[in-house]
Amino acid sequence: MKRTLLTLIALAAAMPALALPLHRVGTVTWHPTRYSGKVVRMEGYLLRREKGYILFSDEPGGSVSSHDLPVIGTGIETIRPKRKYILTGLFVKGGLRAANHNPYHLKLTAPPHRVGS
Repeated sequence: MKRTLLTLIALAAAMPALALPLHRVGTVTWHPTRYSGKVVRMEGYLLRREKGYILFSDEPGGSVSSHDLPVIGTGIETIRPKRKYILTGLFVKGGLRAANHNPYHLKLTAPPHRVGS
């Protein structure tokens, strides 16, 4: 029993992102105060690359809006257009001047995870 409990604790520590609910980008960016300062997990697409960050969106293409989310962190260079990804990170206000004027951004706490093949 004790060994099983220790194994479960180790697994939970290794995969904390899986315990988080999965959100759409718009859900978070339309209601930012609910998520500010929290680790969030969301699915979406690379919309555009900028210097030092990417813009992440619910849609794989189209024009950029203030509700697209700037994302920084290790692994953003591996994200490809028109492919869905799950990102986990700290939702932060301030500290990044994004081209779309969104005052919030996501600071990755885990590598991007591509959905599907």
